[in-house]
Amino acid sequence: MKAKTFENLIRKVVREEIDYALRREIKSLKEDLRNELNPTIVEHTERKIEVPQQSSLKEKIMGKKPIKKHNFVGDNTLNDLLNETAMGDTNTQTAMAPTSHPFSSSAPMSTAGMPDSVANAVTRDYSGLMKAINKKKGR
Repeated sequence: MKAKTFENLIRKVVREEIDYALRREIKSLKEDLRNELNPTIVEHTERKIEVPQQSSLKEKIMGKKPIKKHNFVGDNTLNDLLNETAMGDTNTQTAMAPTSHPFSSSAPMSTAGMPDSVANAVTRDYSGLMKAINKKKGR
């Protein structure tokens, strides 16, 4: 057998073995990737706890008295909003409830937690300034 023919035969056998080994490795790597990409599903069972029926937020704010609906406009959504607004003030029992006259009390305003510049502006006596403005306007 000639050296050139023997060399070509060895090349062909080595090439086939490398192809076979690479296909086997690529297949195992693909399987590993598929296993990693498939999410593991863990099913959690939850216990359901019954909570006693509480009044809704709307009942807390608006009260339980029935609302007499008026037809203000033709749009139903706007009409519902206007009917809710027509009921009057919201719950005034909380600290954040709106008041009709927020600055009507003569008690001094608490300046706790305010920056000094804001506290000075809030507690300043503006009577002299108001007198000067009224004098300028001719009142």
